[in-house]
Amino acid sequence: MTTAFPLLSLPDKALVLVIGCMKYTEIVTVEDIIRILFDTNDDIPSSMVWSFYPGEENAGRKPIPVYMPAQVSVATVRDMVNQQNLMKYLNPGRSVREWVDHAQYIFSIDKIEFLLFENEACQFDWISLKNVFGKIDIDTLFFNELCSLECAQLAIRHFQSARCVTVFCPSFNDPSCYRNILIQNFDALVLGYKDMSLKIGLDDLLLMNSKEISIRSPNLTNKMVNQFLKHWIEGSNPRMENAHLRFVNNQIVTKEIILKGLQYQGMLLDDVNVNGQNTEVYYIFRRDGTAGLISIERDDQENVVHFRIS
Repeated sequence: MTTAFPLLSLPDKALVLVIGCMKYTEIVTVEDIIRILFDTNDDIPSSMVWSFYPGEENAGRKPIPVYMPAQVSVATVRDMVNQQNLMKYLNPGRSVREWVDHAQYIFSIDKIEFLLFENEACQFDWISLKNVFGKIDIDTLFFNELCSLECAQLAIRHFQSARCVTVFCPSFNDPSCYRNILIQNFDALVLGYKDMSLKIGLDDLLLMNSKEISIRSPNLTNKMVNQFLKHWIEGSNPRMENAHLRFVNNQIVTKEIILKGLQYQGMLLDDVNVNGQNTEVYYIFRRDGTAGLISIERDDQENVVHFRIS
């Protein structure tokens, strides 16, 4: 058996030529339903993004499950960002499984960086998708824009091997509707984006069982973060290794309130922040002696409290 040639290590222009040789019928532009990023030697700009489209004729509240995509597009991440060299094909005549098998064979792919769901409902058959991706290493499930909570719940249920979840869609604004997701043992859970009004509360933060959490919410307050840290000292969030709590809408992080009632040790680091000042950090300690490192980042966009278990 011959060894597969590592096509994904080729320059972007060469990759585009390889993709272009996959002869199908014509280029189209429609809104996608599911997007896949195949990881390629940790070089994200040169990684491949494959987008599958179900077809506009199958729209509706209860669409017929789709097995054969009506359109498929392929591009590198760099080209996707720059909106150039996007290869989009109409009625290519392959199932999603055949496309993924084809990509694995041609490009020697063994990992998916993320599965991205953007529309309100996934029109592809879930069992079929599970059979396609269930045996592939998936890093992140990414829910964006119009993706509904129901669609996201189904994706998490069918792709339980995914290690991380990222949510940038308004359907997740109310955490009380998906606390079953908050308690799961993810490597990372990212909630909140500029188009969201995430109504996060202290109880929601305390439920989170991921190793790393990143929260962007207008509901975050200095007092809430202070209470969260006090609960951590008493033993809450035992799996957490990193937390990033992002304040928005010009809310200011106030060090005095964040640290109120905490026994901490402050020190200056050698590195310089965006304001040209040395970064100040604060150590707090859990009852079992575990150390936690608090740092505060301020810029024109947002204020962030970083918390790392050391």
